[in-house]
Amino acid sequence: MKGLIHKLSDDLINKIAAGEVIQRPSSVLKELIENSIDANAKNINVIVKDFGKSLIEISDDGDGMNKKDLCLCFLKHTTSKIKSSSDLFSLTSKGFRGEAISSISSVAKITISSSNNKNGIRNIISVVDSTIVDKKEESGLNGTSISVRNLFYNLPARRKFLKSDNVELRHIINEFTRQSLCHPEISFSLRHNDNDLYKLKKSNLKERVIRLFTNSINKKLVPIDENTDIVKIKGYIFKPEYLNKSRSMQYFFVNGRCVKNNYLNHSIVTAYEGLIKPESRPSYILFIDVPTQTIDVNVHPNKIEVKFENESSLYAILRSCIRHSLGKFNVAPNIDFSNNINISSPLLDSKNLKLPKVDFDNNYDPFNENENKENIEKSELNTQNWNSSKEIFSEKDLQGSTHYSNFNFLKKFIVTKTKSELLIVDIKKAYQRVLYERILSEINNKKNVSQTLIFPINLSFSNIDFQVLFKLKDILSHLGFIFEKFNANEIEITGVHPVFNCNMVNDFFNELIENDILNYSDHSTSINDYLAKLICISKSLNLNHLENEKEQTLLLNQLFACKDSMVTPLGKKIYISIEDNDIKKRFI
Repeated sequence: MKGLIHKLSDDLINKIAAGEVIQRPSSVLKELIENSIDANAKNINVIVKDFGKSLIEISDDGDGMNKKDLCLCFLKHTTSKIKSSSDLFSLTSKGFRGEAISSISSVAKITISSSNNKNGIRNIISVVDSTIVDKKEESGLNGTSISVRNLFYNLPARRKFLKSDNVELRHIINEFTRQSLCHPEISFSLRHNDNDLYKLKKSNLKERVIRLFTNSINKKLVPIDENTDIVKIKGYIFKPEYLNKSRSMQYFFVNGRCVKNNYLNHSIVTAYEGLIKPESRPSYILFIDVPTQTIDVNVHPNKIEVKFENESSLYAILRSCIRHSLGKFNVAPNIDFSNNINISSPLLDSKNLKLPKVDFDNNYDPFNENENKENIEKSELNTQNWNSSKEIFSEKDLQGSTHYSNFNFLKKFIVTKTKSELLIVDIKKAYQRVLYERILSEINNKKNVSQTLIFPINLSFSNIDFQVLFKLKDILSHLGFIFEKFNANEIEITGVHPVFNCNMVNDFFNELIENDILNYSDHSTSINDYLAKLICISKSLNLNHLENEKEQTLLLNQLFACKDSMVTPLGKKIYISIEDNDIKKRFI
């Protein structure tokens, strides 16, 4: 009798196991860079083509491998990092499972060139489907070079479900950033499609941070340096005024390994209590060193999860040192009642005082009615323009709106009526529909209003993020954004579209990047339509004016004048209706 249970083939086992380690091109980058670091490399160069789908090549000047080691390195569970189970409790290397190259060779075609001698001869092997298909030699220096081509060529389903090109490149850059942050003593370079994205020379931590995130980050940083018997903590946290809702600038490194830990992140959040808004997220670049026997990194194949022996103590120490640093650098309020604070006016030297100059118009005639009328009209015109650009609803719209019998409920809904129905309208969703259709019409206008800022907004982004915004510059300018500067080092904004909260423009730009706006075809029919959708759901919108009863009435007028007043641009219901028969049934 034939049984139901059978043993899987080695090839299938390898492909299943590879899925846990190699999830996308950035996973290959992570594993190979970590191998180079473990090999004591001083220079690591990364070349990527077609967003990592065609080629990922890592070359280093590390220890290298001899011919025998080279023929073993791609086999499953072969490693030079550990020899016995006791080594798991004193790990100093990044890799130790012996799965990385084996997993990569199961889902890609790889070529490895390496040498560990001074003879100038390198051994090369080519591996396809975990089998060596070619061996040869070449001239070269010490070190290793690994080329990974046609990732997931034998798993078309996995390749199909990769994200868009820009998203995959962003993952690659994020992984490169994490690895290069952790090791400023190593020189790194990243090249994509013949374009140099990063060339990072050996440096200290602060210089490495500035080179990765532009010079503007320098003013945002607060240094951390704490040494205890349990843990050593160093790095940087961000000043409260520079925080936003994004989690993109959160880096934890434990014993030289980039990890994620919600428990420790919570300790940082509590350290900022009272200094930031509840929706803001702390940003930090922190390096935590603990004794190797007090940590377990053998939790998941990707090695980004760790367990601590003294987790509660570490929580308290981390929170305390952050509060201390915020106070030490006068970021958090620090009142010392032991100091005698004297408030005094400055001493002025009367000899250096000068009479102020007053400018006036000699030709001004207060009895000239025509001139006064003209000045008053200009003043009113300027005021009207300012009011109309301040909010989405102008004063003229408010005065001319049809009156609805309605009232506000819970500050979230408008309750109104028709001849036979009671309508409950979601204010925020109604505004999304109105704003969406208005933005689409403004995109087709020749010129649009802009709200000029008293103080310019200065923003900075990584190279890949800037490229996204650069392609959107013209359409954003057409919608009312005024850019005084627009280059890879700095973006200076002196005017914004009136619907935005000026303090949260950075959040809006991050939303455009995170939602992969350039690959609009997955979400919409055109980039203009997708942009309008992202604007209407943006968390950076100024919604305070919707609390005004007149504007709520106008909102109803404009909602029912929309092409589709029933659903938001994302297909969510805007209002519910209760017919008179349904109400009557309640009283039976």
